[in-house]
Amino acid sequence: MARVKWEERCHRCGLCCHEKVIIGDQVIYDLDAYCEYYDVKTHRCTIYLERLEKSARCRRVNRFRAMFASYLPESCAYVQWARSHHIRFAPKRHIRLARGDLNGGEEEDIPASLN
Repeated sequence: MARVKWEERCHRCGLCCHEKVIIGDQVIYDLDAYCEYYDVKTHRCTIYLERLEKSARCRRVNRFRAMFASYLPESCAYVQWARSHHIRFAPKRHIRLARGDLNGGEEEDIPASLN
């Protein structure tokens, strides 16, 4: 599959732009800790096409990550692709959204659209 077609799968939900931690069967996304190029109003990357060159912390979601990265939510287009091809091997994790300190900060349930 061509790289451009693969990239077009992304729904650009913005969750990849946030700091995250896996604790047990949960992935906790810190909504207050995000990449410098993340736009909080649109919830999108402001440099999406150049993100891999401009941001050292940004990683491409390739087929391997689609298959094994357990931090990706079930709503992720790459995860959906892997599931449709029966090659998603990462354990399902509950998604939690948090604000501030992940160890004691306020947590929110994830919207159903991202679960």
